[in-house]
Amino acid sequence: MSSPSSQTTVQDATATAVTGSVTTSDGVLEAATQLAGEAAGDRTTPEHLMAAATAACLQQSIGIAASTQDVDASDAQVTAHVVLTTAEEAGYTSHITLEVSGLADDVAERVLEQAQAICPFTKALAGSDLTVKLAA
Repeated sequence: MSSPSSQTTVQDATATAVTGSVTTSDGVLEAATQLAGEAAGDRTTPEHLMAAATAACLQQSIGIAASTQDVDASDAQVTAHVVLTTAEEAGYTSHITLEVSGLADDVAERVLEQAQAICPFTKALAGSDLTVKLAA
């Protein structure tokens, strides 16, 4: 494990949420929010943001992994499905499934394995209810 002094910051993001909205400090993202389970509207939920963030992060990691293996990943697609459940005794729980398509069959498993090792979001979610799989 590397020490913090040997790390280089690649991206630094800060977001502030208040009732009904979330905004990043640089203004790149401004979103109206709603509670999960509220009547459908034009506002986002944390589950939407989690699905978008994990899908984008793994897709970009696939591109990096593929480039180190001299593989074309230009058609790679990651679909994220986030389900929020509740149980009286356990509170809220998220179940996240990431499905990868668009990689050639002969390289898909090894590219995905390396991408998961690169992706900071899949690493952060390791040990949680996260499933990463190739599309059938």
